[in-house]
Amino acid sequence: MATSVYFNNYNSKGEQRLIEDIIVESIKIMGFDSFYLPIFNPEDRDILYGEDPVKKFTQAFNVEMYLSSSEGYEGQQDFFSKFGLEIRDSVRVIISKRSFEERVPQNTFTRPREGDLVYVPFLNGTGELYEITFVEQAKDFHQLGRQNPYFYELKMEKFKYSQEIINTGDTEIDVVVTDSAYSIELTTSSGSGSGNFTIGETVTSNTASAVVQSWKPALRHLVVNTIAGVFGNGQRITGQTSNVSYILSSYDPQDSQTQNEVYDNTYIATSADTITNTEESNPFGTI
Repeated sequence: MATSVYFNNYNSKGEQRLIEDIIVESIKIMGFDSFYLPIFNPEDRDILYGEDPVKKFTQAFNVEMYLSSSEGYEGQQDFFSKFGLEIRDSVRVIISKRSFEERVPQNTFTRPREGDLVYVPFLNGTGELYEITFVEQAKDFHQLGRQNPYFYELKMEKFKYSQEIINTGDTEIDVVVTDSAYSIELTTSSGSGSGNFTIGETVTSNTASAVVQSWKPALRHLVVNTIAGVFGNGQRITGQTSNVSYILSSYDPQDSQTQNEVYDNTYIATSADTITNTEESNPFGTI
């Protein structure tokens, strides 16, 4: 026989709302504040070759989450592979559907997505970035017959920076770019301009653009990262926010000014010159 229309526990909007209220309140009481960073350009990809462009993260939305894997890191953690030491610590967190919809604009996507980032301020003393690897949408198993989930469980791994563009305006989050992004030092000509560049602004020339990491007025040295294109000596470099402009006199593209990463560009180029001959008459031969 059919179920009773008076005692149907799987068709009560009021009961479903009550369950959702309890979940949201529990996360607010026992959870932690975090920042959700969606990919700004998810649809911008090479359809022909299937290659992804450089990912951009330009916004950070504050939302509360609950740590569901509280006994420590999960996943493969630290291990040696043929590529060296790899760290694949993973955690699982819960975010309510209602809070996500209230804090994150829904015009482009309606749920957390794989590939987006989550910044947790309190982890490791200074905060850490995690990448979402999987979004579980049926963890609640449709309690009381609700079709939409009450919450999402996010499986995340520690984010490994690979020259992505992270420019959210929050210095605590954007510091990963300052510490690890490939950067070069541009020397400008004396008397070619006046004023100071603004940290974090975009500077452009006729053939390239970059983001200001630091500016040393006394030496006229401009350190930039997130570089697109190639700068040329004699070009005028203009700040898009400060409107300051100087003429570039010289720079070494192989000399990286990165703080926490080591780039062996100069060493590789010098070593290669001793074993290869790239002259036009013998482009692929050895010396």
